[in-house]
Amino acid sequence: MEDPTGLVPALTFHALRRAFKTSIAERLIPEAQWGRHATSMVRELTDRNHVDSGLIDWIIRK
Repeated sequence: MEDPTGLVPALTFHALRRAFKTSIAERLIPEAQWGRHATSMVRELTDRNHVDSGLIDWIIRK
């Protein structure tokens, strides 16, 4: 899948998704908190306050 926002290079985009999956598995984060966790993680890694909801939806999808 391509980055729905057009802001993140493809390899970085997929790395964010892998990092998210690893993080939720290691921290045993419940699915109800995935969106908030993904948003926080992307903000921290990209140093951006606004995170596109399409990007978060793609990162957390199963």
